[in-house]
Amino acid sequence: MSLLPPSPFWIGFDEARQAVETIVDIARDGPEERPTCIILVGRSGMGKTSILREAQRRISHEFSGDRAKLAADARHIPMLRVVIPSNPTSIKINLALLWKQGWPITNAIHRTADFKVVDLLREQGTRMVAIDNIHATLTASGRARNDTLNAMRFLMSEGTTPMVLAGLDKAADVFGEDEELAQRSIIVRLRPWEPGASSQRIIRELAKGMRLAEPERFAEPRYAEFLYRHSGGITGEFKRLLHFGSKVAANEGRARVEFRDLERAAQRLLRNFAV
Repeated sequence: MSLLPPSPFWIGFDEARQAVETIVDIARDGPEERPTCIILVGRSGMGKTSILREAQRRISHEFSGDRAKLAADARHIPMLRVVIPSNPTSIKINLALLWKQGWPITNAIHRTADFKVVDLLREQGTRMVAIDNIHATLTASGRARNDTLNAMRFLMSEGTTPMVLAGLDKAADVFGEDEELAQRSIIVRLRPWEPGASSQRIIRELAKGMRLAEPERFAEPRYAEFLYRHSGGITGEFKRLLHFGSKVAANEGRARVEFRDLERAAQRLLRNFAV
């Protein structure tokens, strides 16, 4: 079996791996009349987009040779990953999916975009549709929210391609209020890291991945407690503090990040998640 292509820096801990495996396993299923929808939620900076990218990398590798007969001017993508424009209508959602697949967008395409999306996904054998930052549309104005939910219902009723929708926790709440969508959905919730061994582990791996000097130091109690207090246990905030700490050190001509550099970085970022 050929090796997977290289991926960007990836924290493959159990929590993240389980989320990726859930997405990939569902993508392996054959087309179903009632496709599954995965709701991937968590606070900003918890790695949802990284999980989608890793799942897309694996699905693309596994199904790269699984090409259906392509429609004219379209391209085969085993897993589509899109971000829907803010304040959408259902037509914008479907046009975004068509555009991602390489379908030419014309003045008349909006008349058949709904049906063209599901037909094209079926023709190409697309294994998964991923929509990132879904909370931005689900918490918009009443019309935008209703249009988004209606578009999801249509894709899940007329289409055969499973979906994964990533966003803040409130996205799961909105889906939970809709009986039809809730029954078809699996909620995967990413939670902040706990203080102590849990956060020390992620800090250590982040420091190694960022190639900071002596990365083990940052998992020591003094460093880890400070980083946790100013990040709230959020992966992205850990990384931002370490990154800006390294910039402070570099500005002083040093490669080694000291505790005082992290203190200055925290002041610069104006972050204080007191716990």
